[in-house]
Amino acid sequence: IVLAFGGGNDAGNASTSAVRYLDTSLQSLALAEIECEDFFDFTVARPNVCIDDNDARQIVWPSTGIHVARVPGSAHDLVCAIGHEPQLRRRTFVDHLAITAEAFGASMVCTLGALLTDVPHSRPTQVYGGTDDEELALRLCLSPSTYEGPTGIVGVLAAGLRAREVTTASFWASVPAYVSNVPSPKAALALVERLSQVLEVDLPCTDLEIAAAAYEH
Repeated sequence: IVLAFGGGNDAGNASTSAVRYLDTSLQSLALAEIECEDFFDFTVARPNVCIDDNDARQIVWPSTGIHVARVPGSAHDLVCAIGHEPQLRRRTFVDHLAITAEAFGASMVCTLGALLTDVPHSRPTQVYGGTDDEELALRLCLSPSTYEGPTGIVGVLAAGLRAREVTTASFWASVPAYVSNVPSPKAALALVERLSQVLEVDLPCTDLEIAAAAYEH
């Protein structure tokens, strides 16, 4: 399972863009949705108004969608969960995702994020990773996170899943602080490439590579 959440964990929309790209390129199937009513403060995460193909106005509420896709060359399916970071009842929200992991018999859960750092946009994007699983740490040259301080839903989710003995790993891409409001396909590409190593498969990246080159230029 790969998870990404918009908000403070998602500088340059990099992590959510990476998961949406996987959804599209692997032609994933929408399976479920965690409804928003119990988990969002709608003065912070406001719903959006859109006009559909019949010119009718619709309200689109923030939610977490769960999709599944076949990964060519892999013995595993890939389950993608993407949404906005919840503001309320985060432990209950984690329970929902833990039940999802158990229902799918997930062998591993990867959380993605992106953070603002003092790096130039012209340099290769750094991706930081961490895990508490010794076997996974050895294979991917990772180590447990030493961070202490305030945390978002990614940190809460990783802790909640570890408590349920679910193997977890977390990967964070660095995004230049001086372009914080610009989507970063370069950071999204770096996350997808890192996932390719984790899953030990070749994930298609051509469209992201083109977008990353344009971004850098």
